[in-house]
Amino acid sequence: MSVKESHKVFVIEQAIEGNITNRQAAEVLGLSKRQIIRLKKGTKTEGTAGLAHKKGGRESK
Repeated sequence: MSVKESHKVFVIEQAIEGNITNRQAAEVLGLSKRQIIRLKKGTKTEGTAGLAHKKGGRESK
């Protein structure tokens, strides 16, 4: 996991715990509020793997 991805995990976990709002998380990560909600949902269902890019580690066609 890269430094950028680990920072994203930290911020999303803070948003899930309620330490920061979705809007604050969006500003920190440079994403929309809706993207934060989607990332939180993926993290709750799949864990930190839900934040990783699904295509990561595979060869292109």
